Amino acid sequence: MRILPLLLYGVSAVAYAVHFARRDPAAGRAATASLLVAALAHTFVIGMQTMEVRHIPFASLPNVVSTFVWLLTLSYLYLEITTEERAMGVFILPIAIGLQSISALTPGVEKVDPVLDSPWFWIHVASLLCAYASFALAGVLGLTYMLQFKEIKKTNRSGLQSID
Repeated sequence: MRILPLLLYGVSAVAYAVHFARRDPAAGRAATASLLVAALAHTFVIGMQTMEVRHIPFASLPNVVSTFVWLLTLSYLYLEITTEERAMGVFILPIAIGLQSISALTPGVEKVDPVLDSPWFWIHVASLLCAYASFALAGVLGLTYMLQFKEIKKTNRSGLQSID
């Protein structure tokens, strides 16, 4: 069941690549819709794992990575929907696919540890994963801004008049 989100993220990555190459609004809407379906399926998988082990599945590395990918995807979807800019998906989805492949291809064994019984542990880990996902998103945004700035400077040096 863990492979389903990976496959859906792959479909979304292809849709975002098509949108990035063509700048077609229909391809952009299809990319967003496919990522929403992938996030919904991933939510369902995490919910099933939660019901299976009777707590949020944070006790093994593959489950933590999967939850991180889910939070990164939700953060990106929020950013995309609020700004209506879909070009970043082509940079975010390869990260999500790479990390989700770790989760999908590595079996995770949930350990029974007394510290896992505390609700504060789950709040602590969930807040850390949200922070890491937001930081990863900000890092990709910063990188693409620098690439865009470099292209703008190159255009201004190539003989076009500057607006100063």
